[in-house]
Amino acid sequence: MKVLVIGLDGATWNILLPLVERDRLPTFKWLMGSGVWGDLQSTFPFTTAPAWKCYSTGKNPGKLGLYSWCSFDVKNLELTVMASDPFRSREIWDYLGEYGLTSGVINLPLLCPPRRIKGFMVSGFPLSDYADYTFPKDLKKILVEKFDYKINPSEYILDPQHQLARKDRLVSEVEELVKKRFKVTEYLIKLYSPDFVHITLFYTDAIQHFFWKEMEARDKRFGGVIENIWRMIDSEIGKLLEQVGEDNNVLIISDHGFTGLKVTFCLNNWFLKNGYLNLSLFNILLSRLRVFNKKTLHVTRQLGLDKMLRRLIPPEKLMSLQQKILPPEVSSPELIWQVDWGSTKAVCVGECGIFLNPELNQKDYETLRTLLIREIKRIRNPKTGENLVSDVKRKEEIYHGEHLELAPDLIVIPNEGYRVYDSLMRGVWDFENSVWSAYHTLHGVFLACGPDIKNWGRIGDVKIYDLAPTILHMFNVPVPRDMDGRVLTEIFREDSEPAKRQVLYQDMVTEKILIKKKIKELKNQKKV
Repeated sequence: MKVLVIGLDGATWNILLPLVERDRLPTFKWLMGSGVWGDLQSTFPFTTAPAWKCYSTGKNPGKLGLYSWCSFDVKNLELTVMASDPFRSREIWDYLGEYGLTSGVINLPLLCPPRRIKGFMVSGFPLSDYADYTFPKDLKKILVEKFDYKINPSEYILDPQHQLARKDRLVSEVEELVKKRFKVTEYLIKLYSPDFVHITLFYTDAIQHFFWKEMEARDKRFGGVIENIWRMIDSEIGKLLEQVGEDNNVLIISDHGFTGLKVTFCLNNWFLKNGYLNLSLFNILLSRLRVFNKKTLHVTRQLGLDKMLRRLIPPEKLMSLQQKILPPEVSSPELIWQVDWGSTKAVCVGECGIFLNPELNQKDYETLRTLLIREIKRIRNPKTGENLVSDVKRKEEIYHGEHLELAPDLIVIPNEGYRVYDSLMRGVWDFENSVWSAYHTLHGVFLACGPDIKNWGRIGDVKIYDLAPTILHMFNVPVPRDMDGRVLTEIFREDSEPAKRQVLYQDMVTEKILIKKKIKELKNQKKV
């Protein structure tokens, strides 16, 4: 093996640095003192999906068509959970395989179904434990029989709306998952001897979401949960590094950072209150009866039932009636079926993404975007006067690529400590923060150590898009020109091979043409 990447979902220097300074994380302390480390800037939105895919492809979401856990086609009202299938972009291990190098990928989110690669793959969330989650396929049987391997803990942890009644069970299950991830990694490294290995610990994210408040309050029962998890991970990383030896370059990364949550802002409630979003009483009723689909939506729109109601019933009474019928919380996948699209201007779907009514003409579209940017920037915390957001961006200001049309029309960038939520709640501001007491920040962690890495200490200006091209360069594999990141040449020792070598690039357009030409030749020879 030459490169080991350890992905720690939600790892943040806010937590790790104080623990390192108190000598609670000896492995981290040694790595930081022997290599380079600093902030890793995530993508927008700074959440698990799309961040991990931006890492593995070196590309921004506009080239991937991935902006959240779900893809929302507002024109056709289609919401789909993202997985590997929709992605046409290759990832680190695909490029390595083309040059005869083997890879092992363990528990990376959104690898579902697992891909055929030169090496092995064990998929992660959101795949079920009942699914075929390994390549080769028979590897699953080995992992289950030998390690009782699982992707997920009990299902209740997966739902942020679920009030956790048994937090002790959650903690013990996540601890068990962490230990098994490392045992499986050690086993598979011995079994396959891959050139490149990536392992992700996913549920560190959940632990911080659920237990941050207890940590800050120094709760007697759960106040030490977050520290204990990171101390265990530190110990397991140390054991893994002892096994793989000192001849390998190690990267520790996270998809985003974390901080305590001050308040949750329910953007769709704000849209509803200010007339940008209107609900359909008929659609709400049909949804509650579980008989709603695209056909019934078309019928209610064609008949103009909601227009008729708005003429007959005052707006305040109509909204009051809707609130009585609606459940306490409506998630965005349910909400899109309850919207009166004929009179709605904007809706929030996914992480901080605002979709405008696709029937707007270009002039009205731009006017509305300008208006919403101005109005949302003015929103302040009613208790403190702090601004809710640091910025609101048009999609073309953040993203670029062939899938830009699938992006939200506006992207809200909240200030640290604020969460912009897409579910419909009972009010605009949720100061109780439902179940989660912490949320993501833009900057995660980057740490690199090994025979090719400088002993430089803290560095800056590292972006999540830079990781894939840097890893490819470490293997002397040409970097595709359509990657958005750069090779982090400044991290390499001057006498190391990666520092001495010139960065190689490959033109993916030319490569695609060559592949098509080769396929055509094989067809002519009747070999395919």
